[in-house]
Amino acid sequence: MSLFEIKTRSLLMASAVMLLPVGAEAQSTGGTGTAAVPPAASATESTDIGDIVVTAQRREQRGNDVGIAMNVVTGTELASAGVKQVNDLTALTTNVNIKNTLGNSVPNISIRGIGLNDYASNNNPAAGVYVDNVYLVSPAMLSFGLFDVDRVEILKGPQGDLYGRNTTAGAINIISRRPSATPSADFEVGYGSYRNWHVNGAVGGALTSTLNGRFAFVTDQQDSGWETNYVTGKRIGKIDRTAARLQLEWTPSAAFKARLSAHAGYDRSDEALYKAENNLTTTEDDPYLNKPRTAGSANNPHLDNKSFGASLTMDWNLDSNLTLTSISAYEHFRRIDVADQDGTGLRQLDSTFANKISEETQELRLAYSKDNLNLIGGVYYSHDTVSDRDSYLISDLFPSFGDTLGNTYHQKTEAYAGFLHGEWTFVPKLTLIAGLRYTHEHKVFDNVTTFFGSNGVYANAFPTASSTFSTSRVSGKIGLNYKPSDNTLIYGTVSRGVKSGGFQGQLTFDPTAIRPFRDETVTAYEVGIKSRVLPNLQINAAAFDYEYKDAQFYGPLFDSPLGTLFGIANAGNARVRGLEGDIRWRPTPGLDLRGGIGFIDTKITKSIVAGVAEGSRLPNAPKLTLNGSIRYGWTVSDQLRADITLSGVYQSRVAFDIVRNPPQAVEPGYFLGNAEAGVDLGDHFRVSVFGKNLFDKLYRTQALFTSIGWTYQYGAPRTFGVNLSYKM
Repeated sequence: MSLFEIKTRSLLMASAVMLLPVGAEAQSTGGTGTAAVPPAASATESTDIGDIVVTAQRREQRGNDVGIAMNVVTGTELASAGVKQVNDLTALTTNVNIKNTLGNSVPNISIRGIGLNDYASNNNPAAGVYVDNVYLVSPAMLSFGLFDVDRVEILKGPQGDLYGRNTTAGAINIISRRPSATPSADFEVGYGSYRNWHVNGAVGGALTSTLNGRFAFVTDQQDSGWETNYVTGKRIGKIDRTAARLQLEWTPSAAFKARLSAHAGYDRSDEALYKAENNLTTTEDDPYLNKPRTAGSANNPHLDNKSFGASLTMDWNLDSNLTLTSISAYEHFRRIDVADQDGTGLRQLDSTFANKISEETQELRLAYSKDNLNLIGGVYYSHDTVSDRDSYLISDLFPSFGDTLGNTYHQKTEAYAGFLHGEWTFVPKLTLIAGLRYTHEHKVFDNVTTFFGSNGVYANAFPTASSTFSTSRVSGKIGLNYKPSDNTLIYGTVSRGVKSGGFQGQLTFDPTAIRPFRDETVTAYEVGIKSRVLPNLQINAAAFDYEYKDAQFYGPLFDSPLGTLFGIANAGNARVRGLEGDIRWRPTPGLDLRGGIGFIDTKITKSIVAGVAEGSRLPNAPKLTLNGSIRYGWTVSDQLRADITLSGVYQSRVAFDIVRNPPQAVEPGYFLGNAEAGVDLGDHFRVSVFGKNLFDKLYRTQALFTSIGWTYQYGAPRTFGVNLSYKM
């Protein structure tokens, strides 16, 4: 190891054990947002880290006034950390684990050990993801790119009143930069390893005296990759991803505002290779067993995803204390995912997943605020459909079934909810928080069958079947906020979240297995503190205890003529206990220190399915997570300012699957180090260089058991790049 690497590793490890902050200095209120080009600090800059304004409770509040544990990452921080997708948020948060369940797609978001490890498109994530207040119904829809973002708010714990639907783990709010009357233009071009290049930008300003607009776009392209298909000799890792968003905000009077947002995008990237182990035929890939980034594929692994949607948000100020808000939205997503899950040139498990997902949502909220009382009440409706046809080429695996095996289904869901949330400061420094939500959900699961055959001639294993599921549940929270001073909040809450039941969307040969699994519930007890100890020092900490009942797990749970098949079912009960803390400190002008630590202890307390042992830890729940950064900026001259950032993230060992506690599904702990350095050229231009995974750590992001054995996905190796940014 070189002297440089030793010194760099020491700095990165030092930053990792600092406590990462919940907030940042941005004082965004959802307007034009922070700049994409982070300024370097000058010698005369204040050390005050300022306040951040969030909308976690559907109204603008200082982060220190909200009794919810959360991480807030500004758009500036996302850009400097190289965050391009939801998965990348893991490196900036504590007790949050986000990874793709299937190749390059279907992210699983686990917050404090609660998540959904299923890759079927018809099930809902345990952490609700909201883009500009619009809920995304399927985990298959979460592989979108993050661009022109004002901030991301990651709320931890059940959010059973204001959010409500399927938020046993928490919620992620992604807030775009909003149009304003001030002319603005931001652009960035970049180039990096594997011939990766990207262009993103946004322009906005006043179109008329009452109408503002903003247009943003991003394209991410890569010609090569860090995986090799030994069947063809081709490098795998091409990226072809583009998206755009148009927003129009109309304010004809002080009492009314309407914002129309429309977006569209596509992803035609390569699908990741599957590194297979213990498959039925091993002689072909014997020469590559010790090459984790080399695997086989008999097909052309790729994605062909398209999405578009629109939302209309209208706010009426009915009087000085009363506001009515309407949010109407439509989303459509089409997914084609072609992969070779056996990792060889054989036709053992070459898959094609084809989905169409559409959803319409409508929310009405009435907010009242006067003196010491704040109330928000409303109703919510959503309708979504999922159509699916999955197929597998199996001629070398199950030749008696032909060359193809697959399944189809169609699912329709309607959900209704009514909710009320209140905050009452009944005596000075003490505020009572209470919320209640009633939700009714009805699902129709039909056109369900498994088919097999050859040369396009298929037979059904059983006549198409159907089933229905309905649930009505009450969720909510109650809490108490105590503010001994304006800059310190001590809070305690009891909250309950519900994730609705549904149907497993995997292969089955038994029509009687097409029956719903039940709702899961999480009851959380939490205490925490948020304190601006000094103008330059913010400390936050929380302790929590969860009662997790009827937990929904995915795994090899079902028997069939082909052996064990995979699906989702209620596995039993669990408990989750943990601590987390974060800090931000600016000791001198130009020096910014951040860090976070999270600890969780999870345990299956009651198992009702074979193979899930009581006492097992939950999947995707590392016991310890650490992350942090050290940033220093200085003035070089009147026109030149420079900065350098070292950051790192560590997670302890994690199990990707706990069914039968397989050792192949356990990944040891690992540390990833990153760095960025930049120079601001005057007030408009910035040049920066970056490196990610600086020590070239080899680590797995997923382990999945299939009909041919274990398959693995690996994280990206060391990469470098350079960016040029412009801000008007």
